[in-house]
Amino acid sequence: MTSANLRLRGRIATARITSVIGLALIFCRPTFADEMVSPRHHHHHYLSTQHHVVEVVQPPYSGVFITNGFRFIGMTPTCRSWVPGEPIRLISGSWYGYCVTATFYNVLRHNTCQTQCGGAAYY
Repeated sequence: MTSANLRLRGRIATARITSVIGLALIFCRPTFADEMVSPRHHHHHYLSTQHHVVEVVQPPYSGVFITNGFRFIGMTPTCRSWVPGEPIRLISGSWYGYCVTATFYNVLRHNTCQTQCGGAAYY
């Protein structure tokens, strides 16, 4: 065999391999487009409810406390035992003092406190 024949055979083999790879890519694209190769796992991150705490009780054991920068005046006896740092949840009313009354749930003590909304606190 001459060197010209070897070069020709090499070019034909390269052309065949290139065309097979090209056809495989063309015909396999729709399969990959359906994401049938592997299932994807989606991780959902759920945000929990807002976390608020009793910031200030002034004077101590009075039932008058500040949370979220707003003053709330306790109307029930359970409010007097609350201390700063305890996590609370709002049951009714507004975190921002835009209410007549508000009810809070103390997560640590498992009790509720009925309050009057006192407006913005200056401490």
